[in-house]
Amino acid sequence: MQLLSRLALAVGLILLVIAAILLGKDVIDINQLHAVANANRSTNFPSPLNNVLITAGLAALGGLITGLGLGLTRARRTPRTPRTPH
Repeated sequence: MQLLSRLALAVGLILLVIAAILLGKDVIDINQLHAVANANRSTNFPSPLNNVLITAGLAALGGLITGLGLGLTRARRTPRTPRTPH
């Protein structure tokens, strides 16, 4: 169980880092789209909606897996008391 919790924690943190990088890219794309819209140019500029949805999904999944990894490590730290026969 210790290995599973550490693996879930590592995967979750990696997903959160990827989501943060994609968020930075999305901000740049949206700023470019805003500049094009303000300049009144009718160029073919792709919509950043799919990238924003992927980023939000990765962030949610990364947060869930990271929380799972942290929760599994805390659940195992409580010592078990042995049962005594009556």
